[in-house]
Order: sequence, then C-alpha cells, then structure tokens
Amino acid sequence: MSGPDIPLQAFAALLHSDNVATVCRALNMYQVAASYTRLSGGNPLEPLGGEVRVVAREILSRPPVEADEEIRAGFDHLSALNVLTSLAAPEDAELIARVLESTEDEQIRAVATLAAAAVRNQ
Repeated sequence: MSGPDIPLQAFAALLHSDNVATVCRALNMYQVAASYTRLSGGNPLEPLGGEVRVVAREILSRPPVEADEEIRAGFDHLSALNVLTSLAAPEDAELIARVLESTEDEQIRAVATLAAAAVRNQ
C-alpha cells in the first residue's frame, strides 16, 4: 500500500459509512476539496468523484432524512445536491428536477437550482 492511497481509502470509508451524518461529511469534504481546485492546482479526492456522484444519486433517490442529534432534516439531500453542483451529468437532470418539485425546504430548493444549472451548463 502506497502513501497516497491512504487518504483516498479513508475518504472512501467515510463515503460508504452506514452513518448518514458521516456520509454527508464525506460529500461536504469532496465539495470543499473541489472548490479549492483553482487555488491548489487540483482536487486530491477527484479519483473518487464517480463514487461520490453515485452516493449522491442514491441519497436523492430516497426521501430526505429526518432530523436527529447529528444532522438537521434534509441535510443528506442538501449535501448530495451540493456535491452535484460540481459533479452533475446530463443524466442527473431528472433526479434533480424531482427534488425541486418535491421539496418544501428553501435551502434544498436553492442548492437543487444550482445543481440543475450545472447540468444545463455542460
């Protein structure tokens, strides 16, 4: 096992955790790393971008989580949509549109609008 693989393996473990709050943290970590790409010269988590997108799609394909002691209601959808503002592909348009139509949460609607724009701008 080489050194550079360790952070990706750790990130993948977070991304595929059974704990929804942990998965949300991983999605948010990816988005933060992606936003620093211009400053740092690259996203160190980019090799797992495909997996991140799959997890985000899985989250959006089910109802948003209820609030608990770790996260607020709908935070899973918010995290998934946020990462799709960087990773969305044309085939995500329908899923994002369903979220836009079904959510009553203004913050989720705002981020879903950004994700939809990301799909249109491809």
